[in-house]
Amino acid sequence: MHTEKHEHASDFVDVLATPDLLALDGAIPKGGQDPVHERIGGASLGRPIVYALKDTAAGHDPAGRDRVLLVCFPFDLEELPGGRRYEEVTLTVRLADDLHALSLHPAAGTVTADGTRIAVFGLGGHRLRWTFRATGRGGALRPDGRWAQAVVRMPSISADVSGRLSLSTTTVQRVLGGPLRRRAAQTPHDTPFRIPAAEAWPTAATRALRAALPGAWALPAYEGREGREEGGGHTDGVPEEGNGGSGPSEEGLPPGLRRLCLAVDIEKYSARDNADMVHLQRVLLRTLRSACEGAGVVWDRCGRQAQGDGYLLVLEPDTDETRVVPRLLDGLAEGLAAANDRTEGITPRPIEESAGNPRRIRMRASLHQGIVHEADSGYAGSAVVDLFRVLDSAPVRSALDKSPGTHLVAAFSDPLYRDLVGTGYEGLSADGFERAEIEVAGKNFTGVAWIRAVRPESGAGR
Repeated sequence: MHTEKHEHASDFVDVLATPDLLALDGAIPKGGQDPVHERIGGASLGRPIVYALKDTAAGHDPAGRDRVLLVCFPFDLEELPGGRRYEEVTLTVRLADDLHALSLHPAAGTVTADGTRIAVFGLGGHRLRWTFRATGRGGALRPDGRWAQAVVRMPSISADVSGRLSLSTTTVQRVLGGPLRRRAAQTPHDTPFRIPAAEAWPTAATRALRAALPGAWALPAYEGREGREEGGGHTDGVPEEGNGGSGPSEEGLPPGLRRLCLAVDIEKYSARDNADMVHLQRVLLRTLRSACEGAGVVWDRCGRQAQGDGYLLVLEPDTDETRVVPRLLDGLAEGLAAANDRTEGITPRPIEESAGNPRRIRMRASLHQGIVHEADSGYAGSAVVDLFRVLDSAPVRSALDKSPGTHLVAAFSDPLYRDLVGTGYEGLSADGFERAEIEVAGKNFTGVAWIRAVRPESGAGR
């Protein structure tokens, strides 16, 4: 490890292993022997650093049956000669089965100050993956000073934090001034690690909602922690985790967890000019984050997928839907009302109050719960598909058109409505809901949704 670049880290970061990165496109020699894989480069995997967190956040077990730890995974890549550069690198962490991730850092969708995009998968599970990707045809990843962090829950009876680490990369090189040649490589085997829990560095720090977690000081400063939000994914055609380059199929189906999902979409987004589109995306992200904070939802623990004029939010498992759902919707309505009441950002012209003015910012929202998988380029599962079928349906669009005085119309799936509404939960009265039959021609989809206009409790924007 290049520990001289890690302020305060030289006393803590030990080298766990220095594996080679072998090309997946190995040559097959005569005689039927095993393919010969060319060495593309090398890597240095740091010994994971473990911190014991004093966890006072929701979900902490007062009986002491589990522990909450912050585990840091530092690694470096070898400098490449001959004009070659790293376009993408993926760190895969397979924790022991009794560990699972409460939050991941950097978070999914992060974009650093140098333009590196980061896709993250594994929240709620023990198989974690961070993919760092350079942007643009000429983009290049710096090889050293990279890291990832996971806050994990571990049973108190477990004595060690253990698992396996592996790396895969995509390198590019221009051939004789012509096209770029891309080559996928990976470490030839997983590197095991085992850190006694008794060796965890103590800290009295609690997990703040949006503050940097303890441990970040021991590694290179992370640029753009509050950076732009973009969708995750993986480069097509580049093999992913696992040995042999056979891709995700070798790992089988990703874990399926029952999650509460929220999708939102901005009304008449495509009718705006370019400056307005940029402004609307900023308002969308700011409104969502503020609504989550008001509802007690930790942004960095949610699955997130940006879609231009819309956004998908996959809340962490075991969310208290009876409290979170009404607070989220109220926060969204209040945020939209506030955005429409002020003149800011790139939109210099006043936003008038006339219902037909297309400059007003209004949204449709859809909520549903079901089994969700973290797939290679986003969130997969019929629950996500059904969520967007309802969001884009004619009855929900019509409900927004027929409610010119409101900023937000929300649609509940029928199962979620039956679970939450009309049972006496605060903020979840059946008043104002209308039942709608949803049918999407050509998509073989029929269903029932319950739709109502949402007005903020504070009365803002009424």
